[in-house]
Amino acid sequence: MRTKIVTNIDHINDRIRNACILNNRNMQDITLVAVSKRKNNELIKFALDHGIKDFGENYAQEMKEKSETIDSDEINWHFIGPIQTNKIKIIAKHAHWVHTLDREKVIKKLDSECKKIDKNINAFIQVNISNENTKNGCDPKDIIEVGKLVESMTNINLKGLMFLPKLNVDPVENKRAMKLAKELSLKLQAINNNAKAISLGTTSDFEEAIANGSTMLRIGESIFGKRV
Repeated sequence: MRTKIVTNIDHINDRIRNACILNNRNMQDITLVAVSKRKNNELIKFALDHGIKDFGENYAQEMKEKSETIDSDEINWHFIGPIQTNKIKIIAKHAHWVHTLDREKVIKKLDSECKKIDKNINAFIQVNISNENTKNGCDPKDIIEVGKLVESMTNINLKGLMFLPKLNVDPVENKRAMKLAKELSLKLQAINNNAKAISLGTTSDFEEAIANGSTMLRIGESIFGKRV
């Protein structure tokens, strides 16, 4: 399994490198976040040993257990799942990045919990770019309002926007969503020049995401294999 993970990481990095060359992007500007939910600690350690420093978790309790068990200062833990308000204290303590801020209650509570432990946390505003009822995220038209709210917090560093476009849509629709993500990022940057990061791109579409300005790719299956 270790050999397979190493091979997978090398293959993904090669594809990222080629996509960057094709789109005149600097590979150093791209962060590969290995989505490690439901993966055991040994697999995460294999990936860490082969250069992966950023890991994405969807569940607060699972992230807590892993961060406490895998005692490594090298790891950046990214919380990438829907945020339950009763889990925000755990997220504040154990995450370095939060990708899914989307509403006032969550934003204010996260800031409050970070303040209690004297911690600053990096964050993305999640945008429901495809207007799906089953997905979290603020409405695209509200990003400036939500962005100003996050900026007013003392312990949250607004880094940019996060997107989860529809899966299995036709290529034309996917390109439209990716283009809109880039436009919305530029809109946010107009009021906050530091919020340039874009969390966009998964196993199925990360090369297209790179072409549209993504700086953070969330890839799980192509690294760790299919979930069982």
